[in-house]
Amino acid sequence: MQPLTQVISPAIISRERATQNNTKQAMGLFDQINQIKLDIIDKGSITCLSECIRPEVAESWVRSRNYGVNQYQLQYPMLGKSEFNKFVMKKQNLIKAAEPYLSQLDSILTCTSCYAMLTDEQGVVLHLIFRNDAISEYYHIGTGCVVNEETIGTCSHALSILYKVPYQMWGPEHYCQSLYRTTGSSAPVFDSLGNLAGTLTIVSDEDYRQNVHTLGLVLSMAWVIQDQFQLTSHNELLNSILEFEDHGLITVNNSSVITEANVKAQKLFDLPKLKGKPMEAVLGDQPLIRNVLHSGRPIDDAEMQIIKDSVPKVYQCSIYPIKDSLENIYGCILRFKISNRAQRLIQPAKGKDAQYTFKEIIASCDVMKKSLVQAKHMANSDVNILIQGESGTGKDIFAQAIHNSSRSAGPFVAVNCAAIPRSLIESELFGYEGGAFTGAERGGKRGKIELANGGTLFLDEIGDMPLEVQPVLLRVLEEKKVMRLGSNQYIPVDFRLITATNQNLLDLVNKSLFRQDLYYRLSVFRINIPPLRERNEDIIQLAQHFIHSAAQRLKIKEPVLSDPVKLLILQYLWPGNVRQLENAMLYAVHLCKGGVIWPEDLPDDIHLHSADIFQKKSYETKPIMPNSKMNLQIKEIEIISIKQALQNTGNNIRETAEILGLSKSTLYRKIREYKLMDV
Repeated sequence: MQPLTQVISPAIISRERATQNNTKQAMGLFDQINQIKLDIIDKGSITCLSECIRPEVAESWVRSRNYGVNQYQLQYPMLGKSEFNKFVMKKQNLIKAAEPYLSQLDSILTCTSCYAMLTDEQGVVLHLIFRNDAISEYYHIGTGCVVNEETIGTCSHALSILYKVPYQMWGPEHYCQSLYRTTGSSAPVFDSLGNLAGTLTIVSDEDYRQNVHTLGLVLSMAWVIQDQFQLTSHNELLNSILEFEDHGLITVNNSSVITEANVKAQKLFDLPKLKGKPMEAVLGDQPLIRNVLHSGRPIDDAEMQIIKDSVPKVYQCSIYPIKDSLENIYGCILRFKISNRAQRLIQPAKGKDAQYTFKEIIASCDVMKKSLVQAKHMANSDVNILIQGESGTGKDIFAQAIHNSSRSAGPFVAVNCAAIPRSLIESELFGYEGGAFTGAERGGKRGKIELANGGTLFLDEIGDMPLEVQPVLLRVLEEKKVMRLGSNQYIPVDFRLITATNQNLLDLVNKSLFRQDLYYRLSVFRINIPPLRERNEDIIQLAQHFIHSAAQRLKIKEPVLSDPVKLLILQYLWPGNVRQLENAMLYAVHLCKGGVIWPEDLPDDIHLHSADIFQKKSYETKPIMPNSKMNLQIKEIEIISIKQALQNTGNNIRETAEILGLSKSTLYRKIREYKLMDV
């Protein structure tokens, strides 16, 4: 806002000085300004100016002439009742913010020949204060009148609206002669986004020496009204922003200037400061944003291409208008995220969603330790990795740990090739342009490869990828760029590829179901994850980990495993591997009573198996062989196993050895070692 001395009429200052010396000289100043104005109006152009006439005032005279404003009589257009009510509804927040201060102003103007008015940004009178009926009759003014440069010509609030600064205007500076007796003092009121919301004006026709102070009064009133008005708008804006706080957010005003941006948005566009920048400087020309600002209709999950450093990047963007409680639009919020549709078939994520690291992987047995060491070593390179293992062994956990070791700042995008319909997998992986095929989204769609740019793409069940899609994937891996379906332009991509399978890919190659060149491209590094039945040293530890996690989620005391259950889960073959063990422990935590898990608390397919373990000759179990690395807990389970078998057979050594899958000599040795009976 300009300093006060720059917005006070220089004609007023000159008149004040002239009045102090000679009244006739002051009247001469009036005539001088009036004559210059008449000359300019007559010629339709500015020829010469006095130092008492501001250029913008003279320019306004010319515009007023061109608008055809009546110079001799005030003629206000008056809005109809229904139309005016619409204006009042739109400006209800401004009017409510101004009401208490206008009441104070009403008291101040008592017994004066002044009147005050609050207008909107178009000059529509929203509220009027006058204490003298003669004033209203003389100026023929009321609420609903349209008083701006186009209707009454040059006046203080018209220039305040135009230049968005306070203005004071005296006598002959006004365009219409009906206002020659007055001095107008106006100040603008802005909303929270910096847009002009209206003006406050005081018009007086006497006590000229108080006019400078009148402008100060108007300024003070306008500022407190503005503060109250903006407080309401800020609260509404804050509520809108908090609704989407987990995403990259940018707010834009009606002038297409960025007014707010959260930290995630700054990181997304790699700019430390977005606030105050023109929208086009950051996002480019975006018609969708302009449409929302104009129509007020939100847009969800639209594709938005933004070119940065000559490289086009495609974002998923939702655009929401910012409205006050009366549906007035004064900006919009941009929310950047991955589309909901993509999330149905993938697990899109930034690094935080790849939640596992190598520290979370339980590995006590030698074979698992070997796989873990290999994975840690391979994570330091960007070459492709193939993870092999049965279903449920934790291939996805290894993939997440590798990602979080080297590319945790980028997205982790997991795709199950077996879960996507054969007819859709190509468009899901590579994306497509709008109209590329029947049923395609109008704005097109990014593929999973584009979504993984800068991070990791994890293709699970790679052996189920259709043969016709494999050469396209191979070309992407070789050229590091992808082309959407229906497009003729390549998009550069940079991602780490991890694939996983529970099949023997070489067998598929020999059967011509998998391309040999793609196999060798994918399997530069290979990691084999052992099945759970080969991880005896890990089973109890894994079970206790799953019990702990389940108890925490349920907010209950953590139950313990009974000895029979420990024996059972060590003997069980776990065809579903770690995933089956996790589900079994979750099931048991829900059903167990007294804080102890017994065999009957386990799922039926495991629980029923326990009866066979303890019936002689009824179950061919896997042997628990001696192992120098076996921890104490597993030795205790072996003791329980031998004791139970001896009890069931009446201490018959031959039958006990047969049940346990041990030779008689080994059983004798263990009985002596554990001092179980006299032999």
